[in-house]
Order: sequence, then C-alpha cells, then structure tokens
Amino acid sequence: MIGTVEFALLILLIIILAGPLLAERFGFPGLIGLIFLGMVAGPFMLGLLRTGGLVSDLGDVGLLYLMFLAGLSFNVRAFMENRSNALVYGLLGFFIPFLLSYYFALTVAETGVLAAALIGAMWASNTLVAYPEVLSAGLQNNRAVSAAVSAGVVADLLSLTVLGIVTSTAVIDIDSGIGVHATVENPSLPLWLGLPLIVVFTLWVLPKIADWFFVKIGHTRTQRFVFALAGMAAGSTIALLGGVEGLIGAFLAGLGLNSIIPARSSLMERLDFVGGAIFVPAFLVSIGFAIDPRAMFNLDTILLSLLFTGLVVFGKTLAAVITGAIFKLSMMEIGLMASLSTGQAASTLAIAQVGASLGLFGTNVVNASILTVVATAFITSYGTRFFIGRVDRPPVEVATLGENVLVDVRALGSDLDLSMAVAGAIARVDGGVVKPYLIPSKGQVAVARAQIALAVDALAATGHDGDGEIRIDSSFASGTLELEEEVDASLTIVTLRGPQAGTQFLFGNEVDLVGEGSSSPTIAVRLIRPWSRVLVFTGDLSNDWHSEDALLALEIARRVRSVVETDLVVATDAPSLVAEKFSKPSEAEVVEQPSRRRVAVGLIETNDLVIAPAHAVIAARSIGSWRSSGRLKDASLMIVGGPHRLSVGGSSIRRNLHGIVDDTEATREVASP
Repeated sequence: MIGTVEFALLILLIIILAGPLLAERFGFPGLIGLIFLGMVAGPFMLGLLRTGGLVSDLGDVGLLYLMFLAGLSFNVRAFMENRSNALVYGLLGFFIPFLLSYYFALTVAETGVLAAALIGAMWASNTLVAYPEVLSAGLQNNRAVSAAVSAGVVADLLSLTVLGIVTSTAVIDIDSGIGVHATVENPSLPLWLGLPLIVVFTLWVLPKIADWFFVKIGHTRTQRFVFALAGMAAGSTIALLGGVEGLIGAFLAGLGLNSIIPARSSLMERLDFVGGAIFVPAFLVSIGFAIDPRAMFNLDTILLSLLFTGLVVFGKTLAAVITGAIFKLSMMEIGLMASLSTGQAASTLAIAQVGASLGLFGTNVVNASILTVVATAFITSYGTRFFIGRVDRPPVEVATLGENVLVDVRALGSDLDLSMAVAGAIARVDGGVVKPYLIPSKGQVAVARAQIALAVDALAATGHDGDGEIRIDSSFASGTLELEEEVDASLTIVTLRGPQAGTQFLFGNEVDLVGEGSSSPTIAVRLIRPWSRVLVFTGDLSNDWHSEDALLALEIARRVRSVVETDLVVATDAPSLVAEKFSKPSEAEVVEQPSRRRVAVGLIETNDLVIAPAHAVIAARSIGSWRSSGRLKDASLMIVGGPHRLSVGGSSIRRNLHGIVDDTEATREVASP
C-alpha cells in the first residue's frame, strides 16, 4: 500500500484534519501540527509517505498557491492610507534583520554569498500569525497595527525580490572562491529580459485577459476559479523562462488579479478554501516529511535556532523603536507593532525550502528555521496579547463606499444590466462585492428567485462576482434596513419608479424610509438606457452636509463613468469642489450655476445620466416641479444621500433646508417609527 496514490492521499488528508487540532490543543499554531505529523509519517520515522510522490507534487503546487494568495490578499488601499509608516517600518523591518542575518551567515556560519542572502531574506520577512488576536480585540484600525500589516507587505516583497535575484543565473558569476554559483541551469532568457517580461505579463496583460474573460466567457465561478489557477500557472511558467523561481511569478500573478477578484467575493472564498484545505497544508506536510528528527534536535540545530530567534526579535524590535520615535508612537504601540512583526511562517518556510532544494545550505538550516518558527509563534502570540490590553481602541472606521454594495433589483422600469454594471463599477474601485436583493411578499418568493437569478447573471456578464439575497418582510423598507445591517452594507442602491408629471415629484415613501433610516450612504436610481453624457448637479453648498453629499455624488460619477465612456459635465457654483475630486481638469467639464439656490435643470438632455445629491433635487422641485419632472422624464437618474439623508419625497431634507434638523442623530430620530 505504501507508495500508492490512494494511500498517500489518505494519510495526507488524515494529517490535514488531525494536525491543526492536536497543535492548537497544546497551544501551538496549526501549521506546527502539520509539519510535525508530516515528519512522523515521513521516510525518517514511520515511512508512510515518500519523497517525490503525490504529497511532494501537491506541496510544490501549495508553495505556488501560497504566494498566489499572498498577492490576491494584498490590500492596496490600506497600504496607501498608511504608506509613510508602512514604508519606514517596512524598510527598517527588512534591512535591519536582513543585514544582521546576512553578516551572521557569512562570518559565523561561513555560508556562501547566495546562501547568506537567502538567510537574510528569511528573517527579514514576517507572517502575521497573531493578527486574529488583534481582530478579536477590535484593534485592526490602530495606527501601529496598520503600520505592521502594511510594513509586512513591504518586507515580504523585498524578501521575494532577494529570492528572485538569488535564484536567477543571469546576474550570477560562477566563482567558487566566494561561494557564488549558478542556481538554475540553462535559463531561457537573460534576467534583463525575463524580469520585465514577467512584470508586464502579470501586472498588465493578465488583468486585461481576466477582465475580458470574466465579461465575455467565464460567467460561472467554476470557470473563473480555473482561470485564476491558470493565471497562477502562467505567471509561474513565464518566471521560469528568465531563470527566476516560479513562486515569484505566482505572487505577481496574484497581485495582477487583485482588483479583478474582490477580497470579500465568493470566488475569493473558494480560492481561500481550496488553498487552506489542500494545497497549502500539503506544502507544510511536505516540509515535515523531509525533516530528519535526529538532525533537527541536535545541539547545533538548537543553537542555530536560538541565534535565528535572537536575530528576528532584536531586528524587528529595533525597527519598531526607530519607527515609533519618528512617528511619535507610544511605548505600548511600539511593543504591539514589534510583537506582531516577530512571527515567522509562510515566507520563511518557502524561502528555506527553495534554498535547500537549490543546495545553497543544508537541512540543518531548514530544521533550525522550523524551530525558530515555533519559537517566534509563541513570542508573537504572547507578546501581542500582552500589549493588546494596554493600547487604546481607535474609533470605528467607516466602511469604504464600494466594499459591500447592496442593490435592490425590483422590476420597476430600470434596465437590470445597467444597474448591475453601475453597482459593479462602484464596487470594483474598492475591491468590493455586489449583493442583489429582493424583499418579496408571501407567495412571491419563486418570482423573486427568478429575478435574483437574472440579476446574478447580469452581474456575471459585467465581469463581477456576487450572491443574491432574498428576505421576506412585512415591508420593503424594514426588510431592506434589516438586511443592510445584517450584511454590513457600505452602500445601498434602491430602485425608483421615476418622476411623475404634476405638482409632486413622487418616488414613493418606501425609498424615503430606506434613505432616512439607512446608516450607510444610499442611492436612488432609475437607469432606463445607456447614456450619452453624465451630468452632475452639486446643488447648494452652504453647509457641511450639503458639501459631503455633493462630493459623494462626484465620486459616484467618477466611478460609473467607466460603464459607458462619455463626457462628464458638472454644474456647480464651486469649481474648487470639482478640482478636489478630479486631479486632471480634462476629466470633467465645469458649468457654473448662476445661483446657489437655483439648479440649472435646462441643462438636462434626453439621454443624460443625471447624478445629484437629494438636496439639489428638492431645490429643483421648489422652483418648478413641472420643469424638473419634464426634463427628467426621459433621463436616467441617480439621487445620492449620505447616512440618514436620502429623501426623494422631501420630508427630512426639506426640514434640513429650513434648519430644523441639523445633525445625524436628529435625522435618525425623524426617521424612526
């Protein structure tokens, strides 16, 4: 039985199930259990698994998958928000441990230059093993935590860069006198051509292909899942052309698909699930059964592990202290930042495995690395828990606009394809997801399911991913507000019937109840045809909340402009507001309104998409509802409001205009039953 695919698969799955459970029962990270049981089942102990078989192959795939997921999970927005702290701490957190480890490897361990560089990269990277502790304590928005998370990306990128250079033959001269030698035989391309090729392919060509595939062909999650794996494999293969390890290409492929596959999407959940269930555990098990326990627990290995642990702790702590002094962090924040960055796991083991496979250092370094991973896991876990209780909680962060977009898909005259395209365009900027929803009455659930299926198909046709939601409630408004709270919506889009001719500009009280009761920004939409121009009215900007809603309308316009490539015109009496949102003057044409109190409804044309804050719509009604209603009858419309501020019927908004309601809390009271 030993050596057969069936038996190897059985043993692997048993280890994947039992390893984390046993390790966590004794207070160890789950990955330690996988490595330990892999060692027990490996050729040096029970001999149930053999090197070079199924588990080894799955382990190789798991290493690529690990790097691919690292690229997919990279939070670009969080990095940009904390780029100063992240860059300083990331650079210090990389170079201090790297230089210390490099010097130690050359002088004490007497390794070659390439081996010393890899050892330096191993301990310059970090894995946020203790991050779940931070999440459970609600400290994920603390400036020290944000710096540690973003800096970890910087350090890992630099470590992978070192790995890419070390594993390339194009810039390595063979000179046995200094221990430098070629690591990959017969590279197809020189480094100066191979590296630009992999960067261009993964960060430009692959996203273009993915965008086309998701829109034109791959509408099912199975097709998109297979495409993502093919993208990972393509990036890895092209990396090999230049003599660079395939895991570099896998990481860059994940980075290229980062904006195409939202972090909270069902597709990403499936990618995470498959990686966490099979591939990544197989990689950790494959490391375990390559370990000889007799070599791992000898005195030299233990001493080497203690030295590695000291280099990591000292290097990361020194980097945190210097960063804290520059940005005036408290001692507790410095301690928390250093504790989070001390953990070693994924990148460290990946680099150690590559170095051993290339023959740059022996198994004693890999064995010592595993012991160091265990030691740093304890240090980061207990250290983080200690400092968590001594750091102040930051205020709760408002969700990003497109992070979780809830879209009403009632058949009230709006074009469903356009509605899904608009919602997808808003979500994509923030790497978010779209959730079409319906609140049917009893007896209408089957009809609602059919409509939701159409919405999901329309969403998939635009290249986006989303799941439909159906809730039965006594009213559309209460059901929407409950669902919004349940899914933690960052933006809610509700459908309008459209303007009615006459003395009233009526869209229905249900929309007002949702807009006034919603704790997130809300948009009322009526999209009847593709538009030839986007026209934005900012309205009266005499107070802060008017300006906030006007900026929100401009942001929505900036995002939905990509749905139909057209001109963007902004009617406002404050051109500086437009300059604040659009960096290039050519992005938007500004038409100045003659008065703050009057909206130039005469600008509206039949095929326009009109975007306006709710207070501007109310102003248009006040100067002649027949004019605004007539102009808007054939135009697509998006009415925007901040939390508790969308009212197309004029109730709370009209009170705000008269100064009766001036703050969010008061508006919430007005909206309460």
